[in-house]
Amino acid sequence: MLNSMKESVKNKDIVLTGQYLGVVEEFLPDKQSTFVKDGKIFATKTGIINIDENKREIEIQSHQEEDRKTVKIDDIVIGTILFLRKYSVGINFHTINNKIHFNSSYFGNIHVSQISHKYVDKISDAFQITDIVRAKVIEENVNEYKLSTVGKNLGVIHADCSICGTPLDKIGFNKLRCERCGHVENRKLANDYRDVTENLRY
Repeated sequence: MLNSMKESVKNKDIVLTGQYLGVVEEFLPDKQSTFVKDGKIFATKTGIINIDENKREIEIQSHQEEDRKTVKIDDIVIGTILFLRKYSVGINFHTINNKIHFNSSYFGNIHVSQISHKYVDKISDAFQITDIVRAKVIEENVNEYKLSTVGKNLGVIHADCSICGTPLDKIGFNKLRCERCGHVENRKLANDYRDVTENLRY
């Protein structure tokens, strides 16, 4: 037991709940799967060790990882825009990492600074209510999450015309046009807008 207390775990090691993993000087503990006592890190669940070498973060991934229903930082979510504020939009999640969530109580916000690497003056130039958006979770705050659509694969993946409700066609980098009424609108588009092939699971 004394030997194992000194020996830190390695990447891909299988660990048991309560097992000693290392010390806080060595690793940044993960809130979801580890706990710290007297500077030592212990496992709160059984699973496989995952160490991020760059950030020195340690976490335990269980076989249930595929089936988890909780949201974590860096997860990719798809949801519908519920409302626009002056500096942010609210999104209700439908999928988390390609897994469909019915009656999801998870809710996210995209702040204007997290929409694009280009400057966005007006939120309405990037999103409209009912748009379907793919975003990345960047911060956790109880049941509300901060999201980002900075990146080519993130942003609006489906949008309807705000005049007549017809699905909009892409005509430029971030420009859409309605085939039915000719109305042109701006969006922060994902690179696979209306060509999404997500392998969704229940």
